[in-house]
Order: sequence, then structure tokens, then C-alpha cells
Amino acid sequence: MSKIFNLCLPVLFLSCLISGCDRSSGLKDFTYRYSMESVNNFKVEFQLNPDSTYQITRHNYFFDKFEGKARPLIKEGILTQEEFDIFAGLIARSKLGKMKDAYGFDRKGDVDNSIVYMVELKQDEKSKFVSVNSGTDEHLPDGFNHLIAFTGEFISDKMEVLE
Repeated sequence: MSKIFNLCLPVLFLSCLISGCDRSSGLKDFTYRYSMESVNNFKVEFQLNPDSTYQITRHNYFFDKFEGKARPLIKEGILTQEEFDIFAGLIARSKLGKMKDAYGFDRKGDVDNSIVYMVELKQDEKSKFVSVNSGTDEHLPDGFNHLIAFTGEFISDKMEVLE
């Protein structure tokens, strides 16, 4: 009997390990929104929808003022399954739900030239917003920083085609 138990224990352990690794991020039907803005200069927005479609919009307020016209660049597309999985994993590891709503807005100084990041995760009719002034001294979770960095790189790669 103990031989059977000794053989079954490693098999049970391995099956738990494999099923644990195979699990998804836990995110279902979510919408992820990201924006990066320098007030009166520019704004970049990204939205990822549950069906893997995305939209990127880039506004150049500084030059639009001189032309007297808004000329946003807009790029729409569909993520590959790999891209979607990367975003879902990064969002899950970002710890958005445990973060405060705002970082870096309590300091004095020149806030007109600050870059502000805003992230929203909407799932199950609930939304979580996080706003970050890029000049903050507060520690942000590494997962959040990775999500912001990947989103910025993704936007740059996709918008490069339009220029």
C-alpha cells in the first residue's frame, strides 16, 4: 500500500503543477485602457477590448494649435493570440487592484510639463483607475512598471507604420 502511495504522490504533485502552469491569468472579458499625456502638448491613448481588438490614438496638441485643426493619428487592429496573452499576463501581474488611485500629484512644482499615465481596467462592470505623475518618488509595483513599458513599446511599434 505504501508503494502505491509513494508512486501516486509524485504523479499527483506533477499534475497539480502542470494544471497550475496551464491556468490563464484569471482575466475574462476585460477592457484595458492606457493613456499618456503631457498637458497641452500630446496625448496617446490605447484601448484593448475583450475581443482582442485595439485602438491607438495619438494627439499632438502643440502642433494642432498652430494649424488650427485637430489631426489625431488613429490605428486600429486585432492582437494576435500571443500579444493578447502577453497583455493579459502583464495586467494580471500588475497588481492594479491593490494600487492606490493616484501617485505623485501631491508634490509642488511645474506640473504643466509633467507626463501623466492613466490606466483603467474594466471587468465585470467594475473599473479600477490608476493615475501616475511620472515624476513621482513613490514606489510602484514592478508588474505595473512592466505593463506600462510593454504598452508603450507596443504603441510605438504599431504607430511606426503610420508615420
